[in-house]
Amino acid sequence: MRISELQRHQSFVRGMEDRATNLLRIQEELATGRSLFTPSENVRHADQALRSEDALAADAQYMRNIEDGLTSVQAADGKLQSIVDLISEIDTLALAADNSSQNADDRSNTALQIDQKLEELIHLVNASDGNRYLFGGHNTTTNPYTVVRDANGRIQGATANEESIAGRIYRRIGQDEDLQINVTGDRLFQPTGSAGTDADIFYVIAALRDTIANNNTPPTGAEETQSNTHLREQLTAIRERIAEQQTYLGAVGERLQLTQSRLKEREIQLTDSLEQAQGVDMISLVSRASLEETTYSALAGMGSKLIRQSLVDYLG
Repeated sequence: MRISELQRHQSFVRGMEDRATNLLRIQEELATGRSLFTPSENVRHADQALRSEDALAADAQYMRNIEDGLTSVQAADGKLQSIVDLISEIDTLALAADNSSQNADDRSNTALQIDQKLEELIHLVNASDGNRYLFGGHNTTTNPYTVVRDANGRIQGATANEESIAGRIYRRIGQDEDLQINVTGDRLFQPTGSAGTDADIFYVIAALRDTIANNNTPPTGAEETQSNTHLREQLTAIRERIAEQQTYLGAVGERLQLTQSRLKEREIQLTDSLEQAQGVDMISLVSRASLEETTYSALAGMGSKLIRQSLVDYLG
């Protein structure tokens, strides 16, 4: 009699423990919003959750790369636009100096203005975004160009950091999808091997300044190659070259933004998939929690009565 009573009590206690375990699990699911805590609980859902989590983590890195790329592209495009505007201002000054209405003093003043704009140009080509130089190729920590000055401190030209000026910078924006996010100095201001030629923006502006300062008269022997008209034509060609690179940056920016939008949409889909695999039905859980709490309370009440009755039987 006492053995069967013990078994009955043990069975009752196990039932109470099972109810308590069920209630604790429901409370955990309600608190975390997750129905999966170990893969073994549901292999298919666990696999779906892991794949969704991996994809979300990869996409998060792509998004960071895109944001970094957009920052660089926008900064570079802004500086290039400033350079294009500066070239237009120099061209306007040079065109005015080529007019017979200007005298030597007028042209001397114009040459001084162009000299100041050449100084401004140096700052722009060596511009940085934060601690990264924009036009130095893959070396973003060193000035892309070093200024060459005469004995009077006037700019005569600039030399490029040849080791890195043509280096390209890429960002991974998708699986096996790398995108160049920079434009290199050799494609913009001074093509490799062109220093001191008509393709070199620093040479052209310095020569234009000197010709205008000499009352718009080129040096002897360079009447054609350093005339006001010829140098302005070269400046126009350089401006068009820079504009082409701006077009490339614009296309890169559009691609980055489109990819960013696509990844945001994919994030919503992957998050839904993850929630489906891990998520819970809150309404159902609340109902189950209420049922388990009611059942547990009822069992606890019955247990106390059984304990009292067993004690009475034992004493009797």
